[in-house]
Amino acid sequence: MKGLNSTILILLAGLLAGIMCYRYFSINLFSGYLLLFTTLCIFIFIHSILYYKRRQSIFSGVLPFLIFIGLGIVIANLNDPLLSSDHFSNVNQSKNSKNLILTIRDELKPGFYDQRYIARISQIDSQFVSGLVILNILKDTSNSSQSKFQIGDRLFTNQSLEDLKKARNPYQFDYAAYLNSQKIYAQITARNVQILKLSKNKKSFSGYAHHSRNYLKNKVDNYPFHKDSKAVMNALLLGQRNDLSDELQESYINAGVIHILAVSGLHVGILMLILQLILKPLGNYPGSRILRGLIVITCIWLFAILTGSSASVLRAATMFSFIQVGILLNQRQASINALIISAFFLILFNPNIIFEVGFQLSYAAVFFIMWLYPILEKVWQPRNKILKYYWQLVVISFTAQIGVLPLSLYYFHQFPGIFLIANMVIIPALGTLLILGIIILIFASLDILPLVITSIYDSILIMLNNCVRYLAQYESLLITNIYFSAALVFIGYAIIISWGSLLQKWNYSKLCFFLLTLIALPLSLIISRSNQSKNRLYILHNYNSSLIAIQDRNQNLIIQSEKDAVIPQSIVANFKENQLVNTVCQDVIEDYYHIDGRRVLRVDSLGLYDLPQLNPDYILLTHSPKINLDRLISIYPNVQIISDATNYKSYTARWEATCIKQKIPFHNTYEKGFYIID
Repeated sequence: MKGLNSTILILLAGLLAGIMCYRYFSINLFSGYLLLFTTLCIFIFIHSILYYKRRQSIFSGVLPFLIFIGLGIVIANLNDPLLSSDHFSNVNQSKNSKNLILTIRDELKPGFYDQRYIARISQIDSQFVSGLVILNILKDTSNSSQSKFQIGDRLFTNQSLEDLKKARNPYQFDYAAYLNSQKIYAQITARNVQILKLSKNKKSFSGYAHHSRNYLKNKVDNYPFHKDSKAVMNALLLGQRNDLSDELQESYINAGVIHILAVSGLHVGILMLILQLILKPLGNYPGSRILRGLIVITCIWLFAILTGSSASVLRAATMFSFIQVGILLNQRQASINALIISAFFLILFNPNIIFEVGFQLSYAAVFFIMWLYPILEKVWQPRNKILKYYWQLVVISFTAQIGVLPLSLYYFHQFPGIFLIANMVIIPALGTLLILGIIILIFASLDILPLVITSIYDSILIMLNNCVRYLAQYESLLITNIYFSAALVFIGYAIIISWGSLLQKWNYSKLCFFLLTLIALPLSLIISRSNQSKNRLYILHNYNSSLIAIQDRNQNLIIQSEKDAVIPQSIVANFKENQLVNTVCQDVIEDYYHIDGRRVLRVDSLGLYDLPQLNPDYILLTHSPKINLDRLISIYPNVQIISDATNYKSYTARWEATCIKQKIPFHNTYEKGFYIID
């Protein structure tokens, strides 16, 4: 891409490669330092020679790349809390200790049965420790006025640490892995009466931001907004989505406009454009450009503080602050370079940020808007100002959606076909909603908000919600359960980039590259189908009834359950989204299976297992059969025992102890999740 700084890209690529090396190969800190300083010394030596001889070499690009690989490994090690000696996971008997002191760090969306927080542990018994946990406070149905904790509250509890619940079925969302990526490795479950509030710490920056946000929310609650309007207003302006109903949130998702309710790059970008428009009369002199840039950057960070200083908002504020600096240089390519530099610094301070979906989507959308928008916007130049405005809006929405499409398909496996229409209707109003909403928050905080403005804003939000609900009704335009692998993400971006390069300038080599990327798409699907063409039997984790999934070589999926049992549709959807499934059908579960020479016997509550000449390789215990497991093992000494979620926990614990004594493999789906036989 013309004007793009290749040095920045090389350094960023090296940094990313180093972080990935640590994540997938667990390279230790010493090796990272060794690579960093060795390559740095070699680079200084070779660069001195080349500078003296005024020559260039390939080493000038390779060595900086290797230096930043080492730097990536080092910062990834230093940012891993599990490697800290005072982390609670490295403290002896931390899971058995019941005297914990912790501080509330953030409030999460409450569940049906509990209030949920992120807390930082500071002490276990008499030992000072560090680390983040999830704090689940069970709701007391007899006490409707149960108090909530605030950010900064110091608490004491005698409840022990618990492991996070991992995914127990194939391709299920692994919430434990997600929390691990947020540096959270345990949870505490307690009732309100089991928590003693000690004191309030001196408020941190996030604490003050949270307090200010709650203050504004309480002020707005004094005015007669409709319930859904207030929920959307809190999400749009304060970054709080806790009050959104499931129905309204689902409508925004199906319409493809849920991003407007997550305060992030879209909101900060629109605010920046509005401020630039308002400050346009300042002129384009060097001094006025600097003043305008300082005002815009200041307002961006004030908005970030106002909306609660969440990670996504701070990331967006950083990103657009760098972009604003690029704009000051009056060069479009400088803005793209500034975007890359902002990503570089964010990754440098928080290596795990590259694994956050929000980070990936934000930077992908902004990058492709900045690159492809000037190219596609020239395709049509209408003279009518209204037509031109909507054409520009269509191009922005299209380029943003194209930029995030491979990632969206990979993470969410659905595509809202109505997104373009929805964004054309809603995005033009978003700027007005933001500016008017900020004015309302200021007036409400001063108790001088006129009711007429309240009524106007409420009516606009009601119209917005009704419009979203109407668009979400077109379910036929919502494509779900789309198979999209990690390989297809890379191929997808290769297609988009080669297509964009071809639009910039047609030539034979670019055309060949574009055609090769198109050919790679069906080839990848063929290879995936070939790799998946195996007979597999999945013993699934389900409480209500036993579930078995069988996938044959022709990619047909059979879900077997007990008669009249309801099969969770999420299990079927997960298979469709991660496997190239041809057909899905339901059948009644059987007592005996034979898959590629391996025999599986299911023993239910009837306890029948002594079958002559059967000799199973696996025995699946379901519905708590009253059997003598020692006798069963004496009949089948080479068997492996599997227990599903329909068994009593006391039975499972007794069977596990027997298997350990008899040195027989034992798998409990409640603890280890599903079991696969292939």
